[in-house]
Amino acid sequence: MAPKKKTSPLILKKEDIPNFVSKLTQILTVYGPVAKKSQFIFDTITDGTQLRLDYDTTILPPKKYFIPPEEEMVKFSLKPELKIQNPLDEKNTESLWNGKRFLIFGIHSCDLTAIKFHDHILTQVYPDPYRAQRRDEGIIIGVNCLTPCEDGFCKSAGALNTTETADLMLTELNNSYYVDVLTTIGKEIVDYCKTQFSSATQQQVNQVKKIIAHRAKSFPDPLKEFQKLPGQLEDSYEGEMWNRLGRRCFGCGACTMVCPTCFCFDVKDQIELDTTKGSRVRKWDSCQLVDFALVAGGHNFRPTIPSRVRYRIYHKFWIEPEQINQIGCVGCGRCTHTCPADIDMIELLTEIEKGGN
Repeated sequence: MAPKKKTSPLILKKEDIPNFVSKLTQILTVYGPVAKKSQFIFDTITDGTQLRLDYDTTILPPKKYFIPPEEEMVKFSLKPELKIQNPLDEKNTESLWNGKRFLIFGIHSCDLTAIKFHDHILTQVYPDPYRAQRRDEGIIIGVNCLTPCEDGFCKSAGALNTTETADLMLTELNNSYYVDVLTTIGKEIVDYCKTQFSSATQQQVNQVKKIIAHRAKSFPDPLKEFQKLPGQLEDSYEGEMWNRLGRRCFGCGACTMVCPTCFCFDVKDQIELDTTKGSRVRKWDSCQLVDFALVAGGHNFRPTIPSRVRYRIYHKFWIEPEQINQIGCVGCGRCTHTCPADIDMIELLTEIEKGGN
């Protein structure tokens, strides 16, 4: 929810960030990027010094806090009488200070775009009350990414400048961060920690405008016809490229597990041996796995790796744009970085632009 009136931009000194984060941990569960050997992950922040806003990308996207890899949907017990517990009945988001909410600090624009994607498709097309509840409980502080990722193409994907899913948006200056207050909750955060902030000067406002303008020119844009992909895919369905990709792909599903927009899951019932209690659990699943399209009777709608690779690309770049007018890719490059077969998404999409034969 946007603030009732435009809030003036603020300045948060880098030296004050540990204290700012530590104060937030007193009222919220805080997650953010932390170092894990040579890479970065989103993890729980208990001390402000753990936060690494200089990260390039993370192994898993922050979607894991809105759609957990494993989530209990309902649990039951039969003794002494039937009792059913549903986490949806525990919704509690009335106040920022009730101890039930969480904050994710340091989300880049590509992942903000993915959250926007889920906000649309998981409310308009596939309503997901579990994700909706977590989304209501989540607070987001975004950070403008000023350096391109190694495998990223967020500019081509239209994900470079997204801020609308954030409550606060930070842009790095020399010794501080420029802070845009975007929502009422963002203003509440600022008010709670007001001693950490100062007003931005006009010189700093102008400096940020130059930084953003320079970024728009300096980031790579390898896929000039990105928005035309749905039409190009229509001409590539029978292309030989899918067989070539199928021969390379291991069918491991790693690309979908690290993808910030993929949202498929499997549901299983877990029953105790005495059958008196159990739970229904959903876990992340992948359209690239052999059993994903297997149905009763043993029929598999996509039995081969080429058919599954093709389905993933068509779903992201044709079906989802038809559903919500937004391509299901934000150009983060995680799939390329993670793929053990070295399948490069930019190369794949470039081939489709050329006809996919």
